[in-house]
Amino acid sequence: MVLSRYVLKEHVTPFVFGFAVIIFLLIVDLILETLDKVLGKGIPVPIVLELFFLNLAWMVALAVPMAVLVSTLMAFGRLSADGEIIAMRALGVSIFQVVRPVFVAGAILALVMLWFNDRVLPEFNHRARLLIMDIHRKRPSVAFTDMAGIVIDDFPGYRIVFDRVDPGGRMMQSVKVYHFEGDPYPTTILADSGQVVLDPGEDRAYLSLLGGSLLRFDEKEPTVQVETVFEWAQLKLGDAGEQMSRSSSTYRNDREMGVGMMQARIEKNKEEIGTSLTDLSHRSADLFEHLLLQNVFEDTDVSVFRALIGRMQANMRVVAHKSREVQRLEVEVHKKFSIPAACIAFVLVGVPLGIQVRGRSPAIGASLSIGFFLMWWIFLIAGEKLADRGVVEPWLAMWAPNVVTLFIGGWMTVRVIFERDRGRSIKA
Repeated sequence: MVLSRYVLKEHVTPFVFGFAVIIFLLIVDLILETLDKVLGKGIPVPIVLELFFLNLAWMVALAVPMAVLVSTLMAFGRLSADGEIIAMRALGVSIFQVVRPVFVAGAILALVMLWFNDRVLPEFNHRARLLIMDIHRKRPSVAFTDMAGIVIDDFPGYRIVFDRVDPGGRMMQSVKVYHFEGDPYPTTILADSGQVVLDPGEDRAYLSLLGGSLLRFDEKEPTVQVETVFEWAQLKLGDAGEQMSRSSSTYRNDREMGVGMMQARIEKNKEEIGTSLTDLSHRSADLFEHLLLQNVFEDTDVSVFRALIGRMQANMRVVAHKSREVQRLEVEVHKKFSIPAACIAFVLVGVPLGIQVRGRSPAIGASLSIGFFLMWWIFLIAGEKLADRGVVEPWLAMWAPNVVTLFIGGWMTVRVIFERDRGRSIKA
């Protein structure tokens, strides 16, 4: 018990140091990123402070695992540099006894962060997103860039939602528009990409869409849905006033939901995919039936085939869109578990790395920790991109960095133990 308290006490100061430095760097990065969005717009200071406070949630989610790595590496580096590790082993204390309290503390911290990522982080992300939308009312031309996944209902008769924005921040991808014209069923517009264009002269906003289709119910036959395919289309949304940047507070994207909400959304999307596939198979059967039983070129109305093919294409678009959404949601679910689990993986890496470095300098421990964390983070981000595109399974993409880290840490731990046992046998 005394040994456990002593080892854990050695971790407190470097943990606080590492956590504070990481949070400071992330805040500086946030200031540089959002400076142009808040300066010169008359935003009150309390609102700006609230924005930074809400963004602290995702900073804490990243800073805690990295601070664990910093504290473990620095603490065991000091113990090794002062010869305390050798003294403990001379007294019959194994390296596992020394590591055990740190490993248990890392596991407890991982559980706390799991709760934080599932309960606190989504709510803070949601509130931060809504707040930044209110700030963007001061400059509606950039409001759309941060509204991926949020239903936009600022324009009379339109509901707009899109999946993401390209790196340039101008072109929206996978755009879906619902246009209400007084009919009980809205006209649905699906487009591969789109861009909001503002006309300062007319003070109007236009939505330019590329590569899509327009689905509407036939006026004479309400049970028939007609599809119109287009390469380019432009919608006149309305005046570009102050109300442009309002967003629905009831809608949440994947980073604003807990595990339970995402699981429910996944199940709903899978049901819709199944319904679309069933309808697609029925339409395919109807199409083949018409081809086999009738003379296509003479006796059959071509509009029947166009309607069937249009419906099949619409179903395929729905399946593709919902499948991508399921993939992204599953990635986020696994990420909520894998990032907290890094607290345990980093303990296993930090112990042997600290013993081998034997350094007292905080700069050495921080440098090694940042380098190792960057490698882990690059693996995580790359895996997320591949999983979002369907290249790899979400669970594999999100857990691979921890598995690799555990493998490296285990190998380093065994190597440290083996080398020290061999050195002791040679001296004997």
